[in-house]
Amino acid sequence: MVDSAEFWTGKGVDYAALWNAYTEGTAYIRKYQTMTVHLLRIEFHGFGDRKPMFNFEAIYKTVKGYFHDMKEITLSPRQYDLAGPLFLYSIDRGSEVWNFLGELRQILTLGTTLADEKVIGQRLDNIDKRLGILAKYFGGAVDPDSFRAFMRAKTPNEIEMAVRNLLEHGLAKVGISQLPFDGDMKKTESSLVDVTKIIKETN
Repeated sequence: MVDSAEFWTGKGVDYAALWNAYTEGTAYIRKYQTMTVHLLRIEFHGFGDRKPMFNFEAIYKTVKGYFHDMKEITLSPRQYDLAGPLFLYSIDRGSEVWNFLGELRQILTLGTTLADEKVIGQRLDNIDKRLGILAKYFGGAVDPDSFRAFMRAKTPNEIEMAVRNLLEHGLAKVGISQLPFDGDMKKTESSLVDVTKIIKETN
């Protein structure tokens, strides 16, 4: 459990554990260098640029945790071992745009469920229609089996609570790039598909 004082003031941080985790995580950095990643852009309407990012840790860890749980639900153990994590690339102040990088197949499932204000185990409305539209933009990267497995999954109430809080905290738009990220963010941004708009069109 994260202590309130640790979250807000930094009291009680385990520095050794924190930096050991970073040092021992060099395999993840090497893993990134072998991955083909796409841009996942999540936009919030909340604090704007006049206030500190009070919500940083809560949003960051919820998105990372949700991504991990989705992979665990939808992938076989071997697929899970081969799949990469989600990496934070940047946060743009003023517009609260969070840019993450991850493998297309996985971020499609994550991004679509967030754009649909989908909490695990809830709606399955129009799933075939939605998958068909997504396939027009992303082709074979759309995995119908993963979508169905994820949406039918039963998960702890704690996860559902965390995702609801994320959505209620002002999540306004989700975009996913058609082009892989090769270091040129402008080029990658030019291929962003507004997944939130796609989902609304199928409702």
